[in-house]
Amino acid sequence: MIPIKEVMTKEVLTFVEGTPVSEAAKKLAERRLSGAPVLNEAGYVVGVLSEVDVIAKKGSTVGDIMTHHVISISEDTGIDEAAQLFASERIRRLPILKEGRLVGLVSRSDILGFFTAQVWTCDSCAHAEHGLQPPERCARCGGTEFRLDAAHLRH
Repeated sequence: MIPIKEVMTKEVLTFVEGTPVSEAAKKLAERRLSGAPVLNEAGYVVGVLSEVDVIAKKGSTVGDIMTHHVISISEDTGIDEAAQLFASERIRRLPILKEGRLVGLVSRSDILGFFTAQVWTCDSCAHAEHGLQPPERCARCGGTEFRLDAAHLRH
């Protein structure tokens, strides 16, 4: 299992509940983001602000319009489990928490980028193939043992 901390973004745009909606909307647009976690004054995640919240809800502060139900994961959660959450919950981003505090964020595009960048190397002949899972058999030699080339992972 490869933990999500290997692909998460560590420097995350966040808002506090009292941030004016106009300021938050401007920052999201400038960074071309579809949303960001919302923290309380103690630094704990209390919500998520999405572009839909900004467009469809009325309120003067981020705390007025944010989505309160936050689905989050720990930094040791596997990438496969995170991918399943994206699919089952139909969400775009997952805050990554350690002891209740934000340590990173992973988006659907981060997961997609990881999956498309995976390279499986045949232990028998060193032939490389891309994919979500290791191939059943090597296209070159028919071998069945593969290792994940983790050189592309961010640390």
